[in-house]
Amino acid sequence: MTETRYQEENIREKRQEDGFRVMQGKREYVTYPENASVRVWYSDTPWRYDTHVHSAVEIVLTLEGTVDYTVNDTAYTVGKNDILIVPPEFPHALNMGEKSSRLLFLFETEVFAGLRDVMKAPSLFSRVFFLHGGTEVSSRIRALLTETADLYRERGALWNTAAYSCLLRVYAALAEAYLPDAPGSAKEPVRAMDREIIASSMAYINEHYRDDLSLDDVAEFAGFSRYYFSRSFKKQTGYFFKDYLCQKRLQVAKDLLIRTDQPMREIAVVSGFGSVATFNRVFREKCECTPTRYRELYGTV
Repeated sequence: MTETRYQEENIREKRQEDGFRVMQGKREYVTYPENASVRVWYSDTPWRYDTHVHSAVEIVLTLEGTVDYTVNDTAYTVGKNDILIVPPEFPHALNMGEKSSRLLFLFETEVFAGLRDVMKAPSLFSRVFFLHGGTEVSSRIRALLTETADLYRERGALWNTAAYSCLLRVYAALAEAYLPDAPGSAKEPVRAMDREIIASSMAYINEHYRDDLSLDDVAEFAGFSRYYFSRSFKKQTGYFFKDYLCQKRLQVAKDLLIRTDQPMREIAVVSGFGSVATFNRVFREKCECTPTRYRELYGTV
């Protein structure tokens, strides 16, 4: 079954029949079909969800366009065929762009709790995974997620159990690709010191994104060589340095476009792009619309 089938009207109707949100403040209580703890939503309507948390894992698979996420103050632009996995209890907000569509997966983690190797790899459910489309692992996981969505749509016998079998394979693929120190892996482990330094480097970028930051600057801050830092940063975050910096600047710019009436020149400077020309060019390239159009669609001022 192809992903395009989820654009059919009957899928939208089913989603509306059994899908709704229960909110209390910033906490969402996810609802599920009877005898299940997996839910799949298809949407092709531009919308925003403000910052919220829930006990479920959230996975977004973008089919067309982009979906912008902010997870623990880190920005992600999830493009076509990209996958973002948000762990339980991580504060996150999302904004789906015009002419975009996505599949959203929500599921509880109790099934994983009794698996001994999973229990020895706690970072599986305590870090964000961002998978760019076109890589071997993202293709494998996209196929498993599409199979999960098929099972949810068809609702055959023990479909919830079958869906979890796909999700278990998703996490096995994540561990193989991103957690070389997971139980049973023969790959070279990531040093704990490297994790701490990359986390500090991300915080440094988040504080200094307005500056004219270069890869050499942040590698020097980390105390790594340019090559080692670039390799370690990509391995642990899923981003190349320049892409992470760009996404951070774009998220700041989008928040300003939505929530203020600041002129474009000021937004370009405050978000770290420096010039309006650079800001417009990068925004159009990454978001497939102009900053002015984005403000028209989502602005609240």
